[in-house]
Amino acid sequence: MAKFIYPTDTTRVTSGFRGDRPDHHGVDLAESGYHPIYAAASGQVSRSYLSSSYGECIMIVHTIDGVTWETVYAHMRSGSRTVKEGDYVIQGQTIGVMGETGQASGQHLHFELHKGRWNVSKSDAVNPLDYLGKGGGNGVPQPEGIGFAKSKYPEGFGVNYHDKPHGSFQGRFTTAAEVLYWGAYWGADGDVWLDLGRSRWVKAEHYNYWPFKAVSKYPEGWGVNYYDGIDGPYKGRISSKAPIMIYARKEGWIDVGRNSWAPEEHFDILDIR
Repeated sequence: MAKFIYPTDTTRVTSGFRGDRPDHHGVDLAESGYHPIYAAASGQVSRSYLSSSYGECIMIVHTIDGVTWETVYAHMRSGSRTVKEGDYVIQGQTIGVMGETGQASGQHLHFELHKGRWNVSKSDAVNPLDYLGKGGGNGVPQPEGIGFAKSKYPEGFGVNYHDKPHGSFQGRFTTAAEVLYWGAYWGADGDVWLDLGRSRWVKAEHYNYWPFKAVSKYPEGWGVNYYDGIDGPYKGRISSKAPIMIYARKEGWIDVGRNSWAPEEHFDILDIR
């Protein structure tokens, strides 16, 4: 899913980001009639108020792949705001209705996206159209494996693989292409091995590798339980959206370290570098 979805059911832009209006730090999406306004991403409502300029307005803070963003939804219909400051919202949740309150000419949604927190000078504003409906280069969902690995050596140079860490020699990998790895062994003193599939284990020292990260699908502060083993006893709770390295992945569960297993369904598994 995109990091940010369109915040209403129309994509018709009537005024763009800055350009011939240097003080226009967002985009205007406009249509006549009834148009709900949606949270562009999951997060926590930072402001929900009536502004002399923004009119009926909501601001939401998001933490995505460890980065803080803030979105602004302005000129909403009078009395249509459905959330208050401090509420958690999920992506796609209806938070209001398109309107014409505040300093507005004609019904539209003025939408701003800030990479960082909103400030009066709007110095962190970015063009929303560069992000809406897009996943970005990093943070790409990964349906299988626990990371990518790439040999440090040229194409054709062989790296031995074994049937298990410190096991019997089985053959050589000669590709320099980036490949998935499916398991990892973390021994003492930097003794790390990677399983490149079908129990073909290589010493990690011969590879550059990038473990996948798990990011909670829920707003900051919402807890996801983890357990001592798959279907094991309760062990603790993850309540942050900060990316967490995964150490193993099987049977619909992920190991987030120290044999702490959580159901994968509650996380996006992402390639974040």
